[in-house]
Amino acid sequence: MKTNTSFIFGITGLGLLLFLIIFGPYLPGIDEQLTTRSYFHSFFNLPPYHPSRDFILGSDRKGRDVLSVLVLGTKTTLLTGAGLSAAVFALAIPLGISSAHFPFIKVLLQGWNYLFSRIPLIFFFMFIVTIPFFIFSQHRPIWMFIILVVLETGKIAEVIEKNIQSIHQTTYYEAAMVSGTGMKGLFKWYYWPICLPQWLSSLSTHIGNMLFLIGQLGIFNIFLSQKFIQLPGGPGPTFYGVVNTANLWPIYLTNIINDINVAPWIPISASCFIIFSMLSFFALGEGIRQLERQSRESSSLPRRRAQRLFMLQSLLGKGSKKGTNL
Repeated sequence: MKTNTSFIFGITGLGLLLFLIIFGPYLPGIDEQLTTRSYFHSFFNLPPYHPSRDFILGSDRKGRDVLSVLVLGTKTTLLTGAGLSAAVFALAIPLGISSAHFPFIKVLLQGWNYLFSRIPLIFFFMFIVTIPFFIFSQHRPIWMFIILVVLETGKIAEVIEKNIQSIHQTTYYEAAMVSGTGMKGLFKWYYWPICLPQWLSSLSTHIGNMLFLIGQLGIFNIFLSQKFIQLPGGPGPTFYGVVNTANLWPIYLTNIINDINVAPWIPISASCFIIFSMLSFFALGEGIRQLERQSRESSSLPRRRAQRLFMLQSLLGKGSKKGTNL
């Protein structure tokens, strides 16, 4: 059996991310309090500070250790991506299965995808969340979460429908229908065991896509956890703004145009964390696909051997009969 390199890399990367989530705050050199520094060593040495022995990845513009911020933000970032994907699949699985059985839902799903697939997801999402109703809403994070799930569900449901349709073409599905198996039995004995590896692979890949999307939105200063506040200032007009309330990796991408010249270690460090997590989930998804493919091939190998043995016995039987006749 070939070594499943993708699965090994994915499991290793996921294990490292889980290690940072559980033990990251207790690692040496990690500032759990995220202390801000307005000066360092001297009054005129203002942040951001270059990478050094005191700041392995440098500091941000508030004087906080970049490595500490990224390590402590691992849990929130991964939970956000995984939560979005879990909600999408929780809606897409029943919708995709229903679409494979009921023509009305299939037409609804086709219209859904036609409506939301004409424009790239990031631009559609940015257009919707900048509507004043969502900007000033007290429940803005919930609305943003729901909008993103709705935009993604149709695409995943279509993939699941194709998985179910492929099962419908098999002979054992026809036998199940003839025997009167209901929807619950079909899901328990056919859909779930056959499609589970494919769904797990798609879920892992989708989490990677969500992390990439979160990073893209961070460049445009759009986060799921935001609130509308009054900005501090002196006498005169009152100014308001939308600020992020969670510690996410993309917070270091909001000012990327200026930081890439002045403090390049800030966006580069955040990008490396995002890219590593994306590649880990992508590799894990591909690894699960390869495992499922190898399992299918190994299970079909005895069947092929039996068929060859049967053909060989048939040929030998025919040859012996001809010899007897002679």
